[in-house]
Amino acid sequence: MKVTVYEVGPRDGLQNLKQFIPTEIKKGLINELYKAGLTHIEETSFAHPKYVPQMADAENVFNKGSVLVMNKRGLDRALSVGAEKINIVYSPCEEFNVKNFGKTRSELITMYYTMLNGIPKNNIRVYISMAFGSPYSGVITPKMMQLCIKDAKLLGETVVFSDTVGAATKEEVALWADMAKENNLKAAIHIHHNGDEQKAIRTVRYALLEGIREIDSSIGGLGGCPFVQESGANLSTETLVRHLNIWGFDCGITERKLQPALKIVREIKELQELMLVK
Repeated sequence: MKVTVYEVGPRDGLQNLKQFIPTEIKKGLINELYKAGLTHIEETSFAHPKYVPQMADAENVFNKGSVLVMNKRGLDRALSVGAEKINIVYSPCEEFNVKNFGKTRSELITMYYTMLNGIPKNNIRVYISMAFGSPYSGVITPKMMQLCIKDAKLLGETVVFSDTVGAATKEEVALWADMAKENNLKAAIHIHHNGDEQKAIRTVRYALLEGIREIDSSIGGLGGCPFVQESGANLSTETLVRHLNIWGFDCGITERKLQPALKIVREIKELQELMLVK
């Protein structure tokens, strides 16, 4: 049975690093990930450099994968370099939306619906970010999630349930999968964790048991949400690939093929440490 590993390291993994990573290193990482057999890679974000300075070189980094956009200006920049696969994000938590975008959820949906007009829905991946337990998350009710799912159906064909602080339960994953099915949406999952990667792997198992066959991960476990202090790291691609292969799923990748990309990740981490020392 096939499972898609959706690599987010070049964007989600790098966006929160304090020291700027040279463009050529980013491009080298992306190239090695493609060579390893990954076919779905979120390469960069067309966010305002003032807010996400690590992504200031987005036009030069972009190759052929997907990109994150947060407004019309970002979308225009992405389209100008030929990007076709677009990722967007919002949350059932209004305070999260305001903190991220300066807009409520309904305002965001109106903006997205207007600016994405004409872009095929199968090229749009809709992230629903759930900052469980964060200072401004509040309680996320099934009704709030249902509204977010209905919004996602207006915008794209794939909905990505983003467990921003790695707190999702088996029951919640089952509910998300059911909601996606009821609305004829393809479901995917994105998992952060607070140092307990095995808990993230358990969440992957819950998702697989519910029929979810697309899972986000980040090479070397890089990343986390810059707007949620508790978000920790992303599930690492190498850990995900190892478990999928052990479980008998076909993801088209092996840990061995990921080694060149992991070498670049180690160099990035060493570069960060050296720059911080200076």
